[in-house]
Amino acid sequence: MTTCSLLVLAAAVVACAVVSPAAAGPYLCPWRTVAHVDDPFIQSLGKWAVEQSGAALGFDKVESARAQGVGECTSMTRNYDLVIDASNRAGAGGDKYRAVVFVMYMTQPQKLVSFERIPA
Repeated sequence: MTTCSLLVLAAAVVACAVVSPAAAGPYLCPWRTVAHVDDPFIQSLGKWAVEQSGAALGFDKVESARAQGVGECTSMTRNYDLVIDASNRAGAGGDKYRAVVFVMYMTQPQKLVSFERIPA
C-alpha cells in the first residue's frame, strides 16, 4: 500500500469511530421500580453504599429502589437508585439518603456514583 492509501484508510477509520453509536455513550433504559426491595441483594447494595460514602452513618434499610439497564435493556449491567434509611453512630435515625450505584454483573465491580442526604 502506498502512503496515500494508508492515510485515506486511517481517515476512514477515524470518521467511523466519530459517528459510531458506541462513541455516543451507553444506552440507558427507563427506570423501573424494584418490586422486592427486601431482596438480600438490594439490602446489601444499600449497606455497601453507606459504607462507601465515608459518612459516619449506620445502615438501617433500603426503603425503595429503582433499576435502570445500561446498554441493552436485557443487560445485567444496571444503575440502582436507592432510598436508604440510615442513622448516625450515636443511634439517632430517621434520615434518608439517595444513593446511585452502578453494578456490572459479569465482573462484579460496583461503583458508588452518588450519595446524598434527602432534605426532610
